[in-house]
Amino acid sequence: MAFAKERALERLAEAHRAKRLAHACLLSGPPGSGKIDVARGLAALVLQTSTERLAGQPDFHLVAPESKSRRIVTSQIRELEHALHMKSLGGVGKVALIIDADRLQPQAANAFLKTLEEPPAGCHIILTTSLREAVMQTILSRCMTVPLRAPAAVSGGGRAEPLASAFEEALLEGGNTGAAIRFTRLLQAHLSTLREEITEGLDSELKAQLKQYRDSVDRSWKDTREDQIKASAEAAIIREREQCLGAVGGVLAAALRQIVRPSVDCPAPVRRIAQAQGSKSLLKRLDALERLRRLLASGVHEPLALESGFLQIIAAP
Repeated sequence: MAFAKERALERLAEAHRAKRLAHACLLSGPPGSGKIDVARGLAALVLQTSTERLAGQPDFHLVAPESKSRRIVTSQIRELEHALHMKSLGGVGKVALIIDADRLQPQAANAFLKTLEEPPAGCHIILTTSLREAVMQTILSRCMTVPLRAPAAVSGGGRAEPLASAFEEALLEGGNTGAAIRFTRLLQAHLSTLREEITEGLDSELKAQLKQYRDSVDRSWKDTREDQIKASAEAAIIREREQCLGAVGGVLAAALRQIVRPSVDCPAPVRRIAQAQGSKSLLKRLDALERLRRLLASGVHEPLALESGFLQIIAAP
């Protein structure tokens, strides 16, 4: 059974308090499921800190694909093993977080098996993946797997579902530039509509509060509340955008799963994408999607980032 990210973290926290937390956990779930949030929350719990301060903790070690091939290579694993065998500086243990465990090179994975099976005392290893089927069986057998589910808007039946269908159509057109531009325009229009809905809703909330408290609030309260409303609107818009990108990633991940482990229950469009693209092309598209996510998170101009990003995701590979 797959868990919402909040419930998954609750269960892992309960296991940690009861001293039953496995030394190696694999968090598996589609894009948008929140597995990175759960991983960071668990790491912060083990190290007795907050997620905001996690990056500065000397006993927290992060490994992610970095090479030109977007793989986790042996040298990264060797550095991690060396760090894990050093004495804990904080005195409460060590945590290693390996993002995209399905991107471990076979040599790197094999080099890590002994440490994964018997890590140094006080060490916890957390791995994440969007493609459990692509993780080496020798890794899976040494981890407790925690499956996560995507929010409703990503997993189906939500506002992002039509975008997933449109993305499937764009790929099935042959992944050309015209298809990429048409899909980007559709996504931009969808985000624009969501932005208007969210902004109007929060503006109405502010007006209602001003009307209710008009005789008891001063100008500074109004200015502060307006800033809070704007921040809430932007955060909501970013969440909606991430769900849209999650729907796109879900299509690519489903097609890759169909290649790795064919299923008769796979939807026909996804099955055709898997047959037409192949695993190498799908992985390149997933890498391009991850680059777009990082670019958007850095605060660049959204329309330009989306256009160049989906030219790579749809047309380039």
